[in-house]
Amino acid sequence: MDPLDLSLAVLVPALAAGALLALAWKPWRREEAPDGRWSSAPALALGFLVGALLVGGAPVLPGLGGDREPASLDWLFLLVLVAGLAFPFQERLGRWRDFARGGFAVLTIELVLRSQVQRWEGLAGVGWIVGLTALYVLVWACLVHLAERRSGASMPLVAWLTVAALATVAALTGSARIGQLGGGLAAGLGAAVVLAWWRPRLSLGRGGAGVVALVLFGLGANAHFYSYTAALDVLLVAAAPACALLAELGPLRSRSDRGRTALALGLAALPIAVALVRVVLAYEPDPYADYY
Repeated sequence: MDPLDLSLAVLVPALAAGALLALAWKPWRREEAPDGRWSSAPALALGFLVGALLVGGAPVLPGLGGDREPASLDWLFLLVLVAGLAFPFQERLGRWRDFARGGFAVLTIELVLRSQVQRWEGLAGVGWIVGLTALYVLVWACLVHLAERRSGASMPLVAWLTVAALATVAALTGSARIGQLGGGLAAGLGAAVVLAWWRPRLSLGRGGAGVVALVLFGLGANAHFYSYTAALDVLLVAAAPACALLAELGPLRSRSDRGRTALALGLAALPIAVALVRVVLAYEPDPYADYY
């Protein structure tokens, strides 16, 4: 992509996500704004989807692609579309909410990694699916906990740092396209950060955290299984939200919101820094590389 197209692939998703969040939270009002948490999932999904359309065009749809079958990133596009529409209502499931999240995680693995799942056999295949499901649900749970415990810019900042790091790692290890796709979600999260400083009650609860987890898992799985990103680097980036949660522990907990936000960002940055150092030291530019 040329610089202008790359700029548009960041600016347009940020404007799309930011506009929807602003309509929900109404930061221009001086009085108390309505609860706009319902908007986090569709807004972040919109940012990712708009960015994906600008980067790679329309996805291949099941049964409508002629001789072409949907690839991994096509399925991820469709899953994010479903998540943006459905995740705001997950709280209505009550005690079944966690089961629904687990089921959605398994569905995501089956679709995004379909070609890999078909190769896995026996106990080894079961082990892969169980392990990936556990990883996905753990990252999802950490992001949900951050969103529910902290309103304002803290959680969007941690999520932005994590997504941006994954995009950078993927781009440096063989997949510029995955990096560009991550940029769409990062742009939407950047808009959320700006609005959160304007409207401190802003929260990415009720689905926004789930959209972030879905994109992180989908792009991370593609970067490892279909590109050249090492599993350790993906896991290091995925550990960032869990590390950020350490800022909520008693001995580390700051009395000020700014102190807790800074500490959460610093803790999240630790595994990310290790992954980036590993990738940069191993980076060997190849002018003949066929980027995915």
